[in-house]
Amino acid sequence: MDLSPALPAIVPAQRSDARAFMTYLMEHVAESGRRGAPHFAVATSLAPDEVEHAARDRWSKSLDEPLWGRAWLLRASEPRARVIGHIELRGGRVRSENHRAVVAMGILGPYTGQGHGRRLLETAIAWARDRARLSYLDLGVFSNNERALRLYTRMGFVPIGTREDAFRVDGTILDDIQMTLALQLPEPRAAERGTERGTERGTERGTERGTERGTEPGER
Repeated sequence: MDLSPALPAIVPAQRSDARAFMTYLMEHVAESGRRGAPHFAVATSLAPDEVEHAARDRWSKSLDEPLWGRAWLLRASEPRARVIGHIELRGGRVRSENHRAVVAMGILGPYTGQGHGRRLLETAIAWARDRARLSYLDLGVFSNNERALRLYTRMGFVPIGTREDAFRVDGTILDDIQMTLALQLPEPRAAERGTERGTERGTERGTERGTERGTEPGER
C-alpha cells in the first residue's frame, strides 16, 4: 500500500473559491521577509474583505474586459483540505493590451521547493497560449528572490529591465526585475508614429502602471 501523501491538485479558481483564496493569501503575504524568506510582496498586510471582493470581481470578467483575471489554486488534502498556493493571470487596464497578461504566483513556505511552482506555471502558460491565445506573459520579481528568478528563467522568461529602488518594505530597498515570456510569434509592427505621440503614450503608461502596481498586493 502506498502511504505517500497525495500530490496537491491544481484546479481552476471559481468565484466561490474567493474566500478560501483570501485566507491563503493572508497567510502567504505574512511570510514575506520573515523567518529567512525573501521579500516577495509589496505589502505586509491586506484587508481581507477587499482581497476577497477583488478576486471575485476579476474572475467574473470576460477576457475582452479590462482587468480580467484567471487563477488556478494549489490545493492540499492532507493534513486538512486547504489552498496552499496559486497562480493568476491578470489582464491590463485597457483593451489595447489584451494580448498580454501579468503573472502573480505564490506558494506557502512549507510547500516550496517541491516542484509545485513549475506545475503552476506550466498550467497557466498552456492555458494562455492554447486557450486564451495570448502573445506575452509579464511579471515582476524582486532581485533578492533568487529561487523565483531561477524558476522563471528555466520556464523561458527573459529579463527586460530593472526598476532600482522600486519598493521599500520594512526598511528594505527592493529592486524590481521585469521579465516577459513570448507565447506566439510577434505580429509585424506598424510604422512608428512619431516622437510626440510616443512620448505621450510612455508618460501615460508609466503613470498607469505605477498606480496599478502600487495598490495591488503584488504577490511575488
